[in-house]
Amino acid sequence: MNVAVTAPKAAAEPQAPTDRLPRSRSPGHAAPAGRARLLIPAALLIGVLLRLAQYAVNRSLWMDEALLASNFLDGPWSRLLETFERGQTAPLGFLALVKGAAALLGRAELALRLPTLVAGLATLAFLPRVARRYTTRRALPFAVATVALAPYLVYYSSEVKPYAFDALCSVAVLALAHDAARRPHGRRLAAAFALAGAVAVWLSQPAVFMLAGTGTVLGARALRRRDLSALRLLAPVALAWAASFAGSYAVARHQLGDAAYMKAFWRTGFAPLPPRAAGDWLWLPRMLARVFREPMGVVGHDTSALSAVATAAALLLFAAGAAWMARHRRLRLALLLAPAGAALLASAAHVYPFGAELSTGGRVLVFLLPSLALVMAEGVAAAPRLIPGSAGRAALAAAAALALLPGGAYAALSVPHLRAEVKPLLEYVNEQRRPGDLMYVYYNGQPVFEYYAPRYGWNRSNTVAGACARMEPGRYVDDLARLRGRPRVWLLFVEGTPVQGFDEQPFMLAYLDHAGRRLDDRVSVGAAVYLYDLRETNLRPEPFRAALPRLRPDPAQECRGAWQPLNQLR
Repeated sequence: MNVAVTAPKAAAEPQAPTDRLPRSRSPGHAAPAGRARLLIPAALLIGVLLRLAQYAVNRSLWMDEALLASNFLDGPWSRLLETFERGQTAPLGFLALVKGAAALLGRAELALRLPTLVAGLATLAFLPRVARRYTTRRALPFAVATVALAPYLVYYSSEVKPYAFDALCSVAVLALAHDAARRPHGRRLAAAFALAGAVAVWLSQPAVFMLAGTGTVLGARALRRRDLSALRLLAPVALAWAASFAGSYAVARHQLGDAAYMKAFWRTGFAPLPPRAAGDWLWLPRMLARVFREPMGVVGHDTSALSAVATAAALLLFAAGAAWMARHRRLRLALLLAPAGAALLASAAHVYPFGAELSTGGRVLVFLLPSLALVMAEGVAAAPRLIPGSAGRAALAAAAALALLPGGAYAALSVPHLRAEVKPLLEYVNEQRRPGDLMYVYYNGQPVFEYYAPRYGWNRSNTVAGACARMEPGRYVDDLARLRGRPRVWLLFVEGTPVQGFDEQPFMLAYLDHAGRRLDDRVSVGAAVYLYDLRETNLRPEPFRAALPRLRPDPAQECRGAWQPLNQLR
């Protein structure tokens, strides 16, 4: 395997015992050093400010965060090792950091999100050093800017989920893998790599793909060279990783109480092998394209023309960068992309999804963002190499603008990113609340409400947990009928994904408008609260009628996992 040197023709990798991988240098004229020194700190500063802005807004916990927190936040530390409910699992190290932050700083949202904020900021801090190892000087500012602006990395730096640690562990592994390639006989480096990898798998589930991918590249390189000394150092490193991963996997497997639900939920992210239908053959190109739409670009579904242009541009820049690196930086390219290959193999084995065709399904691929950004940056830097003179500089500017378009648009329009603002609604209810008021909580909002209920004085005696009837929506009429006769009933709705296109909330509100009189309502981002007088005198005389769809059975949409009907109020 060849690596690039500064000579016009790529020379074979040195066979000397030191076997150093040369530091990355840009062939031809590099970007002016002064300009790079300004661009990189500016990009990092913007990235830090975006992450702090997302954190400081102190948005309400939303469903995914509350689902996870409900399993371990209030119990003893031993609860981290027990089976989780509501289809949840997370690396033990991440859970311990969040629980430790709550123990020291309290249960407030800012405390729970502090570990991921630190991880997001640490990723930015380490990124320039790692990017210098992999990219040319001209590509370096664009690599840093792409990661600094990446919507998923900004958003998940303030979320009680482990995805920020996925990116941080990826950056750390890439740095150590590069150094191990340069110094394959360094014992201290091997020990550091072994320790870092053993720790990483307890903080990030996909860290194992980073280790497997980069470790395979380093091992194959040593085998090709018949470098027994390097292999003897790699073997115990790999054993340490394997032993630590086995422990973390055993904990995670015990933690996951409903593996069948998780497989059903993420089924579109598993490679269909062997392919049985025409669509199966398109799965890989379709999912690879989705990587550059989500998580590389937008957060969630976006079918706009701008999103399509940004996705196509990202694909082209990645292809250009990969083509250039395949010629000049083969070893670096292999280290960057091999983890994606490991993740695809895991997808084919149905043990880890390679994204999924659902909103924000790309979150499971956040660990690939640093690698993708580094390759894309070389695609941006390739423009002046292909087009000389002022036209090349114009092409460079255009390529950079296209590469940074999704992140720039997200930063300008969507930060801070809000999901389900329940807090202002509950504060309003408390201002209007009277003795005897009852709160009905739509099942999709139950995990969030359980987190906030003690803060606002709600408990089992004045709360009704709404039933989940996702596949039989007609049952919601019977569930709401339990409230009839009450003069003041508050109903809290938190938006969810429609079940096969059927939105339950309008149907339930139609029944409530038939059975009672609406006294008040407030709408917030992703949530709403209503006040009804449901005394019998307000019931309309005619029967309630509504058209209901025929829903096909779907294990991923049943009342289990994330929609498991629990009520943990005291």
